[in-house]
Amino acid sequence: MPVEFSARTRAQNIQNLQREPLDVLVIGGGIVGAGLIRDLALNGGLRTGLVDKGDFANGTSGATSQLIHGGFRYLIKRDFALIKEARREREILLRIAPNLVKSAPIAILNYKGDPYPLAGMSLAAHYYNHLSKADKAERARTIRDPERIRDLVGPVEARSLKGCVVVWDSMVDDARLTLLTLKDAHLNGALVANYVRFVEFIDPPGKADRAHTVLLEDVLSGTRFEVVARQVVSAAGPWTDRLWEKDPAYDGVPRLTTRKAKGIHLIFSRLNRGDCGIATFTRAEKRRNEKPRFLFTLRFDDALSAVGTTESDPEADPDSVRPSAGEVDYLLSEVNRIFPAAAVNRASIVSAYAGVRPLIAPKSDGFVSREHLITESKSGAMYIYGGKLTTHRKIAEEAVDRIAEELGKPRSCKTASYLLGDSMQHEFHGDVKLIPTAQRERIIGRYGTGEAAIGKFIDEDRTLAEPVSESSPFMKAEVLYAFWGEMAMTLDDLLWRRLRIGFTPGQGVDLAPKIARLLGEKGHWNESKIASEVEAYTKRISRLNAAFR
Repeated sequence: MPVEFSARTRAQNIQNLQREPLDVLVIGGGIVGAGLIRDLALNGGLRTGLVDKGDFANGTSGATSQLIHGGFRYLIKRDFALIKEARREREILLRIAPNLVKSAPIAILNYKGDPYPLAGMSLAAHYYNHLSKADKAERARTIRDPERIRDLVGPVEARSLKGCVVVWDSMVDDARLTLLTLKDAHLNGALVANYVRFVEFIDPPGKADRAHTVLLEDVLSGTRFEVVARQVVSAAGPWTDRLWEKDPAYDGVPRLTTRKAKGIHLIFSRLNRGDCGIATFTRAEKRRNEKPRFLFTLRFDDALSAVGTTESDPEADPDSVRPSAGEVDYLLSEVNRIFPAAAVNRASIVSAYAGVRPLIAPKSDGFVSREHLITESKSGAMYIYGGKLTTHRKIAEEAVDRIAEELGKPRSCKTASYLLGDSMQHEFHGDVKLIPTAQRERIIGRYGTGEAAIGKFIDEDRTLAEPVSESSPFMKAEVLYAFWGEMAMTLDDLLWRRLRIGFTPGQGVDLAPKIARLLGEKGHWNESKIASEVEAYTKRISRLNAAFR
């Protein structure tokens, strides 16, 4: 039976964080922080904890393209080391999280007027095949017949289509990968809590005593408390400079840049065909004599496609980032260029989201790298800058190597070979007669070992096998499991990151009262909590949609 990971777990972990000094406290519950705390927990012999001021994957790690990227486009910059690392990490993720990370082909379309000729892309694809030990079925290939391309990817514009290169990447639900990585750390003894905010350093370590004392705040209750840790590590993504500014050794120099750091995505009814994603060069930049971007059209689920790009400048801080009206119009124009028959407009948008990437400030040459930087301040605090979803495990490995050496602890990295705890697939434990046959594969694929708890909920109350609505595949038991087994604390946690209902038609606004009421019926929320959660979620969606509704 899966281990409980709930509001009760969170409360106990907050108490335990205060009882004894930690070896390591990680600040930031995105994918890098999750990878770091999992590595620390699996290493053994360390007392570790992780906190995040919001929900897990509430920022950048829940707002990516959901692509585990092998790095083909980095061939343009000849960043061969990054490509090799990305492809190696992709292979590891396919192995340790088989129910979450799925191989997917990406067709990179080549049109007349694109910045790179098809012949050059084909040559790059040939070279790309030799940068890792990819399965023969995943070898990059070139297709020159526009009709064959349309058969593969769907009704794309074909009049000036010269061909495409098909490469293999992988898709993953980024928020679920983050969550399951954190749960695995919890299963191995780490103290993990969401909605706990770092306030300040109280006592920087001296020469004789390495320990930091930091002030944290339980965001949900407002209670502040102190935690002592031999090592404090910031893995806060685009918020990292905010922690650095509070460091006693802060020198006034930020290490991140926001220029071209924003990524935006719009979700539509399916545009691309099957599992094959599409990558194209944008055209709007060419008209302004600027470098084109990569535009991705990727399968979001059986009924939806996500279209997105990066390299825009955020107009707000990471806490409130969202697609702007101009960015929405920009993407609509590009989608209509590639899929003219779709004739999309603002009414076609099912949902939207945006995130800010933690890009390292450029050097004198102005080049912004997607690599990462691990630094330690004079106060002894460690900061992790940069990185991305694909390489999070490797970044964590490097950081823990340094931490273990500094703390004088034995080091044995196990994260490349140990399956994520909930990713272990096995036979269904509940009464299978109560579960629709079509649901079983989805449940095991989504929850792994968590299906045992879902099955138990249904065994105890058969009405929980019912869907939350006629239009949704999610069962009521999954709502309860999000709170019992996935530490969802709010309606936004549940609808946006646990079940992803916020990305579907209606964005869950119509379902919010019903789901909140179910939690009330099961004793989780009182009437006041139900009302406030529904109101908060409705306002959140309204604000997010302001650019296109």
